[in-house]
Amino acid sequence: MTDAYEYGKALFLITEEDAVSEKVLADVKTAESVFIANPDYVKLLCSPAVPKEERVELVGKALSGLDTRLLNLIKILTEMRAVNLFDKVAAAYYGLYDESRGIVRVDAITAVPLTAAQSDKLAAKLSRTLSKTVIVKNTVDPSILGGMKLRYSGVQLDGSVMTRLDKFEDALKNTVI
Repeated sequence: MTDAYEYGKALFLITEEDAVSEKVLADVKTAESVFIANPDYVKLLCSPAVPKEERVELVGKALSGLDTRLLNLIKILTEMRAVNLFDKVAAAYYGLYDESRGIVRVDAITAVPLTAAQSDKLAAKLSRTLSKTVIVKNTVDPSILGGMKLRYSGVQLDGSVMTRLDKFEDALKNTVI
């Protein structure tokens, strides 16, 4: 079994040591988008029906513009028929990169899209609260009716209207008259 986190961590540590983390971050995003857009390519790279040398050669040709360290990692995953784990390797790399730079990515779930000004104001307030740089991604979910849910670093804060209504309903059900 391949531990994708350890591969992402190893890549991050090597790129930090070589001071190329930002470039590799962009290359990881590129590789990830290639794999997401081409699921059949990932299946081919994981197929035991295709000889290992041929799979590695395909990766070398298709992704030759990537940083050598990243390309070598993808070749290793290809040899092991584990390219389908690249999204987890990428997630580990992103997490370690963000952590090393004091970045927190926050998913703000709202019933309607946030304006740029609202998103900026939310990021600024959370940056002051968390003492970190905050990057806000807005996800729209009309089922929450209003308010907002925030998810970041394993934390969920729920200030949605739907949750408040559910709590109010539960309180009414438990009220003895």
